[in-house]
Amino acid sequence: MFTNFSAVQINRLAQRLSEAPLGRSASVAAAAERFERLLAAKIGTDRAPKAIKAILTAPGLETAAGRLAAELDACEPDAPAATTAPQAAPEPADEPSPIAEAEPAAAPSAPRRRRDADIEAKARQGELPPPPDFSAPTHARFRTKLAALVELAGKADVTGLRAISINPVSSSPKALARYRDLAVMAIAAREGRA
Repeated sequence: MFTNFSAVQINRLAQRLSEAPLGRSASVAAAAERFERLLAAKIGTDRAPKAIKAILTAPGLETAAGRLAAELDACEPDAPAATTAPQAAPEPADEPSPIAEAEPAAAPSAPRRRRDADIEAKARQGELPPPPDFSAPTHARFRTKLAALVELAGKADVTGLRAISINPVSSSPKALARYRDLAVMAIAAREGRA
């Protein structure tokens, strides 16, 4: 099957269909096959082939994720009723388990999102964000750039911060770009109050 995505991207989509963590796939074909199997289990074997083609040929990962969500929503029209039914009258034993399983899957990333939102809110109030932790060996080559950003943020040099070019293609530069953007936001908020 022709697809616009790598095995890693297909696995990200497949992970949305499974509560259990999925391992890596050896190839794009293996990832697509696993995704097809998981999707067929969720929406049925009659709808799955057309849905898979629409999802895996989407122009971008966000579009594919949106199409996947739409397929899952279309397949479960009674989902809101199922979430309220166990609270009102817990008669069937099968209904509470999907709700209980869905909550732990979202829980691990919730504290991180909350922490990031808190840091952003403080930056909007003028508090400089803490610099990212680059103590791991993977970040070694980016430590000098981080030191330069921290120094410029300490001096409240918005022009200097914006002048440093960052190509956010991996985790280290993405963390640098986030730190820089939050520092600029915090300095701008301070200057707006002054």
